[in-house]
Amino acid sequence: MSIPAPGRRPRLSALLAAGAAALLLAAAWAAPPACGETAVLTSNGTLYEVIAGTYKDVNPDLPPGAPEASYPVVALRTTLPGRGQSLEIVEGTVDSSKKGTPSVEVDEATGSIFVCYMRYAGFMSDLHVAVLRNGLWAGRDIAPNTGLYLSLNPRMVVTRQRYLDYDAMGGTVYKWRSILSLVWWEETGETQARYAPIFIEDGAVYFNAISAYNLNEIVGRTGSTNGAGLPLSAYQFPAVQPDPTSNGGVLITFADLATQRERVIALTFPDDMTVPGKKSGGTGVPEAFIKAHGPIGREIGNGPIPVQRDVQSAVEYFIAPTGRATSWWTDGKSVFFLGNDAPVGDAPKAIALHPDFNVDRARLLIRDMNARTR
Repeated sequence: MSIPAPGRRPRLSALLAAGAAALLLAAAWAAPPACGETAVLTSNGTLYEVIAGTYKDVNPDLPPGAPEASYPVVALRTTLPGRGQSLEIVEGTVDSSKKGTPSVEVDEATGSIFVCYMRYAGFMSDLHVAVLRNGLWAGRDIAPNTGLYLSLNPRMVVTRQRYLDYDAMGGTVYKWRSILSLVWWEETGETQARYAPIFIEDGAVYFNAISAYNLNEIVGRTGSTNGAGLPLSAYQFPAVQPDPTSNGGVLITFADLATQRERVIALTFPDDMTVPGKKSGGTGVPEAFIKAHGPIGREIGNGPIPVQRDVQSAVEYFIAPTGRATSWWTDGKSVFFLGNDAPVGDAPKAIALHPDFNVDRARLLIRDMNARTR
């Protein structure tokens, strides 16, 4: 059985029918995420990193011949300034299933550490999020759409939102909550970018109330999605960043295959839980509370799907509140970038790398350029 050629590959349904989806996973998604996804630095100088390896790699004290020694796991390495390192396995990852593309985010306001990773089950993959708070791990699967699926290329950020709520005496009070925004690409019968928020408010992580949304539907774009003839790298890399102009919102760019456009949206949540509303469904939960956890998205920019971005490496973005988004990637010799205002077929621009000009310097220049350009 041959592996589909790089670039233009058949849709998931065809691969499943041919029994080749496992090869797609192995061949097309071996590229690691960008370095910024696997490490995060806090304001007090603590460095958190996520690494993928075997149980034996991260737990050398395992007895010889332990059956779990070869299990693929995800581990969190913590480096405290002046105090050395510690390494711990992310709870829920000690099993025989393969894991991939781990990433980490920190919410300094609540002391929460989030780890997201892909878990492979045969020719399918789904997403898992684990959070470490007060020394304890908790985790949850992110439910895909129904049917056969591949959940790919997760990205996440944490923002803080100030909102109005009732206090214990029936008065009103302003509070703060943290929102983890997770985006990923999902191949199912309808292939599309998806979004899921996780809230930390009133001292609790709302893991039992995670809802996932199709991003094109948030901005009212519906219809059949079709990636036929497009390179996978042209559309399977959604991105998310904090929106500095909003109250806890984010900026997201994604390929909308329903309309064949790459869209940039600003997404946030209502910040007033005191709006009058009826009780909902006999649960006693105010309607306003439910609405306060539903995303509100508006389109701020768009461009053609970049069919000329036909690469095997991971793709990252810089997104500006003006609606401009610039994608970038590297082949190890150069860093390439492409703005969402580039005409179809316009060749990506390249910055050559050399010993005193590395990827990090190039990406910072691209970030600054994207922020300046209107």
